Amino acid sequence: MSDGLDGLLDGQLAYYRARAPEYDEVYDERGFSSLTNLVDELPIGGDVLELACGTGQWTVRLAPRAAQLTAVDGAPEMLDIAQRRLEAAGLTATFRQEDLFAWRPQARYDTVFFAFWLSHVPPQRFAAFWAAVAAAVRPGGRVVFVDTDAAERRTERAAPGGRETVLRRLKDGSEHEVVKLFHDAAGLAGQLGKLGWTAQVDPADGGFIRGVATLTDRSARD
Repeated sequence: MSDGLDGLLDGQLAYYRARAPEYDEVYDERGFSSLTNLVDELPIGGDVLELACGTGQWTVRLAPRAAQLTAVDGAPEMLDIAQRRLEAAGLTATFRQEDLFAWRPQARYDTVFFAFWLSHVPPQRFAAFWAAVAAAVRPGGRVVFVDTDAAERRTERAAPGGRETVLRRLKDGSEHEVVKLFHDAAGLAGQLGKLGWTAQVDPADGGFIRGVATLTDRSARD
């Protein structure tokens, strides 16, 4: 049964497909490039799955840390840029195009990673997304993520209508509505706890959060 979000999420994907050629500019404008250094501090290793890999800004940092790396995104335009970025760096990964709201893992991994994705998961899909992630994590594995924190709300334009969405404008002048939740560290850890995860979520410099989550009761899900 549809929860009424399909049109919004289709539009969100269309926005990121259109934004792919200009997506990397935000990493230079807002200093995100230095943020990818966080990968060096986070517990990432073994077989790694990256969700919503985008243009590969994080993928290129994950690859040297991984025994094997699989990178997934819904936008083929993003995947094309990410693959070329890794090839230019002499690195390898397996790339897959998947709708992350319909995605069901076909394998398990030691680390599942995503950056700036969780804030685009609407509340109605939050539990289902984390259930899919749980199925992708091997016993003893972990989920690692980075995102914007609640203070970043001031940098966005809220869309009218009271939904948890914002308006984004592309260089061609087109305007798009996308889901954008602004999680605070403590609140997000609490949400994950209710879904059976033990999560440590901390602020990171520059208005970001970083988190590491493990399943509290693995046996209940296997």
